[in-house]
Amino acid sequence: MSSFDRFSYETDFLYSLLLTVTVESIVIYALLFYFYKEKRGLKNILLAGVLPSFATLPYLWFIFPILFIGNHTLYVVIGELSVTLVEGFILQGVLQIGFKRAFILSIVANFCSYFVGIFY
Repeated sequence: MSSFDRFSYETDFLYSLLLTVTVESIVIYALLFYFYKEKRGLKNILLAGVLPSFATLPYLWFIFPILFIGNHTLYVVIGELSVTLVEGFILQGVLQIGFKRAFILSIVANFCSYFVGIFY
């Protein structure tokens, strides 16, 4: 792999991180405000959108591909399930909500960011 290829992958990762944080922050805000009728401050919403992605996306991009070399389907399924579970625990702590609600937020936010990411 040339240094240019490596730079390209890292640039794609940073773009993906920005896209993920943006989409998941909007989804978390929308679900909390419109569905659960909970008002949260901007700081809380941004922390809930940023912290889980910063904690999990590097593993999904740099560690999981090594573990699942040659099996893209397994990589996506195990990776997304793991990320969703871990982010649920993070959201539970950041937002001070029950795990069921945090897990629902995580599922919907991750689905939306994955779906948007497919088109970019």
